Amino acid sequence: MAWNEPGKGGNQSGGQDGPPDLDKVFKDIADKFNSFFGGKKKSSSGSNGSGEGAVSVKPFIIGGVVIALILWGLSGIFIVSPAERAVLLTFGKYSSTVGPGPHWVPRMIQQETTVNVKKISNYSYSAQMLTKDQNIVDVAVAVQYRISNAREYLYNLTNPDNSMQQATASALRQVMGNTTLDEVLTSGRAVVRQNILEQIEKILTMYNAGIEITDVALQPARAPAEVKEAFDDAIKAQEDEQRYQNQAEAYANGVIPLAQGKSKRITQEAGAYEQQVVLQAQAAVAEFDAIYSVYQNAPKVTRERMYLTAMENVLQHSSKVLVDTKGHNNLMYLPLDKLLAKQSATAENNAGNDSISSKDLAASGVLPSSYTNDSANSDSSSAYVNPDSTVGGGVRP
Repeated sequence: MAWNEPGKGGNQSGGQDGPPDLDKVFKDIADKFNSFFGGKKKSSSGSNGSGEGAVSVKPFIIGGVVIALILWGLSGIFIVSPAERAVLLTFGKYSSTVGPGPHWVPRMIQQETTVNVKKISNYSYSAQMLTKDQNIVDVAVAVQYRISNAREYLYNLTNPDNSMQQATASALRQVMGNTTLDEVLTSGRAVVRQNILEQIEKILTMYNAGIEITDVALQPARAPAEVKEAFDDAIKAQEDEQRYQNQAEAYANGVIPLAQGKSKRITQEAGAYEQQVVLQAQAAVAEFDAIYSVYQNAPKVTRERMYLTAMENVLQHSSKVLVDTKGHNNLMYLPLDKLLAKQSATAENNAGNDSISSKDLAASGVLPSSYTNDSANSDSSSAYVNPDSTVGGGVRP
């Protein structure tokens, strides 16, 4: 007995309590698909009288086609990240460039190629170059770049990375051929780097490579191994030269302002001296005019006063004094210079006594003992000078 045949003695009516007939269920589903897509419904009685008809495969084919269409549509969905750009090709020809976000393309009609336009890539290039002054030097550069145009980067060049290296080599040879060795080693490094950057950008722009150069780092230049020692000596000499120049400039910057300030000070002092001399001359002229007007009124008194003033000006700068004492025929010489020297030797013991008394004069034998009274002469350093006598070889007018 089949697994779906009703058991003997059971209820043969449609309301049996056993499991459903699965063959019948699948047949009903097939009939519904046939009727939906225009097919004919099979009779419940077959040619073999068992009630089973042949199941059509057309619905399964159609269902498979629908599922394939759904999968094809889903396969065309792609998402572009914020740092990327997608280039679309329609039957192999450029169509458009799309930005970040979800997109859909019909597969087998269009295809996309995604590139990262924010990523910074780098590579290094080194070679031996001949400078303008016929020197061989090992030069190395590190180039950093990024993709600026996705379409140009993908389809204008066969190998963009190889083209970058060739452009760098060409630019480096051209710049180094127009640069001397001293400029490469010392002060011209920044200019060389900038020239290499500009030359690479010029070549890539001419190729429409879709690449943007972000930075070029020029590595320290080195001499070939065969001439390294001589090259190092030349570099050291150049560094010493630069150091001496810097020291000379520092010295000049320190000396020149001082000299300028001194020159200005001397100029100002000369101007002040000029004004001083002019003012003194004007004062002397005014004084002479005043004395002349007085002299016209009293010539004798004026001559006497002028004589005393002149002698005072002359004798106040001399430490030797001649005294014409009354009652004596001879002039007395006062060695004040020796007395002052002796007084300076005893100044530590007699700090408060700065004058020369008559006792000192008597002790030295200059004055007689009758002049020992200090009240007679209050200050021996200022002696009376008789204007009628001859003093210092001068004659009273």
